[in-house]
Amino acid sequence: MRELAWQPAYLLHARAYRETSVLAEWLLPELGRVGTVLRGARSKGRVVPTPFQPYFVQLAGTGELKQILAHEAAGPALNLVGPALFSGLYLNELLVRLLPRELPQPELFVAYAGAIGELSELVEPEVRGIEPVLRRFERQLLDTMGQVASQTHQADTQQPLAADQYYQFYPEQGWLPARDGQSGACLGGDIMAVAADTLDTPDRRRLAKWLYRLALEPLLAGKPLKSRDLFAAMVKPAQERTP
Repeated sequence: MRELAWQPAYLLHARAYRETSVLAEWLLPELGRVGTVLRGARSKGRVVPTPFQPYFVQLAGTGELKQILAHEAAGPALNLVGPALFSGLYLNELLVRLLPRELPQPELFVAYAGAIGELSELVEPEVRGIEPVLRRFERQLLDTMGQVASQTHQADTQQPLAADQYYQFYPEQGWLPARDGQSGACLGGDIMAVAADTLDTPDRRRLAKWLYRLALEPLLAGKPLKSRDLFAAMVKPAQERTP
């Protein structure tokens, strides 16, 4: 069984397996999403890894499921509570559902660590503070997968968008010129701000959420995200929903 070097990792998902073991999905910079077996992890005296805590792990094996030979905390667990917790679970679920296994993801690993770090630092984790964190990560994930149409150029001419002109988004093409007042038309300035992760107005936050939701839905193949359902069940109907 080939042993791999110690690597930084975050646990994305874990479930019981057989009597004492755990099946776990991890995110690593050099291997991306990795499926593993933690044998005897639920035995008396053993500590099961938890999400939102940095680890170092040592893997072994060449098959689809690696074996965890050892793991140790690389830092304290991050304290995500309330909406921030459900938002962290949303990020984890996106990665488990969408990332192919064992493709290097160094930039996405850094983006994930930054996102959950930001969520943990919110004093009052309200939707307004959470939304930019989620939208930035969604954009980075979609960029990694090559799924985001250009937000800076027209689809037909490849001319740069003009900040004071209106455009309409077509999923199979991209942004095309539109009229002021046309249903769904957006200002070029807002579109380019979203591309730069400048989500400083409600219109820009709504636009980013709509664009990334539109790109994510086909990848999810119509299967709902459990984390969204959990969040929806916990917030008041009148409250703005996230993710």
